[in-house]
Amino acid sequence: MARISSLFFIFLSGPLLFAQSEKCGTFRYIEQFRVSKKNLSEISLAVRPELQKSVLSPTGKFRIHFDTTGINEPALVTQNGNRIPNTYTQYIDTLSVILDSVWNAEINTYGFTAPPSDEGRGGGNEFDFYVMDLGSGLFGETIPEYDFPISSGGVNPLYASYIRIDNDFGIGYRTKGIQGIMVTCAHEFHHAVQVGGTGIWDQDFYFYELCAEAMEPIVFPTVKDYINDVATYYQHIFNTPLFQPATNSITAGYERAIWEIFLMKKFGAKEMKDLWAELKTFRPVQATQNVLQKYSTSLQREYSDFSLWNTYTNTRADSIKYFADAKLFPTPTYTASITLGTTEESITRNSKSFLSNYFSVISQTDSTVFIVSNANFDDALNTSQQEYPFTLRLSSLPGLNLVQYANSVYGQLLVPDPSQWKLSTVVQGIIFQVGNAACFPNPFVPDGKHGPFLIYLESSSLNSKPDLYIYTSAMDLIYSGNVPTTIFSGRQYAAWDGRDNNNKVVSSGVYIYFLKINTSTIRGKFAVLR
Repeated sequence: MARISSLFFIFLSGPLLFAQSEKCGTFRYIEQFRVSKKNLSEISLAVRPELQKSVLSPTGKFRIHFDTTGINEPALVTQNGNRIPNTYTQYIDTLSVILDSVWNAEINTYGFTAPPSDEGRGGGNEFDFYVMDLGSGLFGETIPEYDFPISSGGVNPLYASYIRIDNDFGIGYRTKGIQGIMVTCAHEFHHAVQVGGTGIWDQDFYFYELCAEAMEPIVFPTVKDYINDVATYYQHIFNTPLFQPATNSITAGYERAIWEIFLMKKFGAKEMKDLWAELKTFRPVQATQNVLQKYSTSLQREYSDFSLWNTYTNTRADSIKYFADAKLFPTPTYTASITLGTTEESITRNSKSFLSNYFSVISQTDSTVFIVSNANFDDALNTSQQEYPFTLRLSSLPGLNLVQYANSVYGQLLVPDPSQWKLSTVVQGIIFQVGNAACFPNPFVPDGKHGPFLIYLESSSLNSKPDLYIYTSAMDLIYSGNVPTTIFSGRQYAAWDGRDNNNKVVSSGVYIYFLKINTSTIRGKFAVLR
């Protein structure tokens, strides 16, 4: 990689945040396959290109096909995207090194299964890359060879494949030159891993794009092309469900790569490997749930956490705790911005499953972001895309059933099935989550015979013991300190013995607790009976 880095001063990408465009052509061949199966028609197979020369990469894992003259001749480019004459040799040498780096990362380091052999169709058993003029903007495409299925041992057959990559990444490309080559190799090779190791869920190809793009910053952290698509997601976050099939250029799947980047930040790249093992048998929703349960968490819990992470971008970014490139991300689009007066506001909207709505609420000197997340697992599993209503009550003054979130901000979420929803708020950098059945027993009897008061921990991993603060209904602090954790029915809870800071058992009444876990704070209410 030292050789590649030395060339960056010439071939850095242009400005970020282009609109999303057709970056990967692989979906064309997947859609062709899907339509052919649906219509029971013969599949029209792509014909491998015939180019003038081929060379092997230094490790011998790849065979690179290219022309030395004509429209397909490769070339390096200037920062502005202009081709540099007579540089096809340098392009091919650079591509060779990049490809071996990709193999080392995705196969040797992260443990994915190498794409199956094509039995010499490209002139040998190496994986074939064809360098061609793909036209302005199209980075590359992975082409499954449907006439060459391989027994999978799963639900879908596996396929050998080959890849076509652009010959210069010049004018018309949002990421130019060597950086364009790098992200394309990481992206398209992951498609080859997908179709060769898992098979094709043809209705879910958006998820293939989601994962392939998520691998780009994992393999090459210095290249930021994916941020163009994160910008698209944040712009349309209020109407782009996590598991929505692709219906247009905005929902192709690239834009939701931030979901897998989030999961790999929390659980490591092994999460992606485990996911694609599950995808041999299950479609994306169930496969994701299966993997996260192995990590002692759930899809619903992680989606709620993901929705919170999305608020820590741009000027609020924390690249250590949250996304590494969050400073370069835009702020997610608010569904609505509300300035509270003296009368209560009531906002009613509809939301599909695994969709979050962000509301900016201003009241006097308080600035609060309310996040309403719909995590209806059954709906997502059945891909029904049904819309579910919710109402968010907001006030600057106390009111019936309103919960206080800041000095002059009160709110309540009204939904038909509270178990499917999560209301979270971010107040001056502090996260509050309001869940359901978060604590028990409620009411709590602190007589030493019925066990401690338990508060469910949303986070599956703790950096230290959680901090518990308990207030009376008049907001007088009666207890503060670290509390132990315990396991009950396979889940982790914080435990409190019912004694105040003077080691006295608290009196009967209604209490409010704040539990600080890592970077989050959970708030709830409970009763004590004596």
